[in-house]
Amino acid sequence: MIQRKVGRSLCGIGCAALTLGLLVSGSVLATNAGASKAPPSTFKFSWGTFHVASRIEKNIRAHKALNFDMSYQAVSEAGAPAELRAGLSRGAAWVKKTYGVTINVKLIGSTNTTAPAQISQITSLVSAGDLTCVGVEPITPGAFEKVINSTMSAGVPVMTVNTDSPPSHRIAYYGVDDTTPKSPLWTGRVAGEYTVRWARKHHIALRSAALITGTTSAPWAQGRMKGWEEVVKSAFPHIKIVGTPTDALTTGYTPSPITSDMSAFMTGHPTVQFYFDSDWGAAEIGGLIASRGLKGKVFTLGFNVNSTYIKDLKAGDIIGTVDQRYDLQAENFVKGCASMLLAGKVPSPHQYIDPSIWTPTNVQAAVALYKSIPGSLT
Repeated sequence: MIQRKVGRSLCGIGCAALTLGLLVSGSVLATNAGASKAPPSTFKFSWGTFHVASRIEKNIRAHKALNFDMSYQAVSEAGAPAELRAGLSRGAAWVKKTYGVTINVKLIGSTNTTAPAQISQITSLVSAGDLTCVGVEPITPGAFEKVINSTMSAGVPVMTVNTDSPPSHRIAYYGVDDTTPKSPLWTGRVAGEYTVRWARKHHIALRSAALITGTTSAPWAQGRMKGWEEVVKSAFPHIKIVGTPTDALTTGYTPSPITSDMSAFMTGHPTVQFYFDSDWGAAEIGGLIASRGLKGKVFTLGFNVNSTYIKDLKAGDIIGTVDQRYDLQAENFVKGCASMLLAGKVPSPHQYIDPSIWTPTNVQAAVALYKSIPGSLT
């Protein structure tokens, strides 16, 4: 993707639109080879030199179709896979219009979150010579470092999407900023600031809260919880919070276990007033709040969007959800990799999406947006 800065427009209560913000972080240490008509095949980075595989180079020169796959942690889950596929398709259409090259896109990955299966699939496709570029969602960053580096060594460019693996040799990351405390786009800060605004608007003094997550081992999950906790504690210094960013209740990502774990947790913590979930669990927490007759007494904020979130927002069972715009992440991955391979334009290391929040007030705008993506609100 061509490096640029776009003015930030953070959506809050009543906002009907989402904007894409690309935040250039640091200097680009990669350089493009030569100024010949043919796109470069060698790129220098801080960690070393990347050579595009000869088979890929030949296909580019012959104007053949290129294969871009994106590996996601759980292709069977609701919402996100459909959004990712839509973004991949939009990116491919942009490449065709911009460069006249056909990009075959595919969402791959494990059925449910299983890092070894996801890694094995990537390795097999690279060995078979099927990939031109791969986007990887490293749900546990350290576990994916080896496969990312080996894929790059094989001459296949790798971008990370949705979650990052900074120590690896990936070229660029496309997603929200979960880990940079000083960034205005830090999701933890955005979620915390919204919580404080919401509490003050509704004259609610936050006294107790709990941190909930799908995993405590991932830096992105820890970053979201850390940011939220810092902002909320600053506004409500006497608040008591159950759990920390490294030992919060871990529920996984599947609705049934989340509901079961949260039901037991809520029974065991009857004084908790607010639940902040760094992942998908707020939808289930909202359902439990309603079924237990706790609406107006207990509240929750989470991440992502699917049909359950929409239902909970319309009913007022959750106060909001932070939208990562999976479709934009995938679309920009395709654009970025194509621009590098076809025009020698190396993306800056961090391509951040501006996080936005859907609320009971602007939920209809969310419905309108995602109705344009078949399957995203399943």
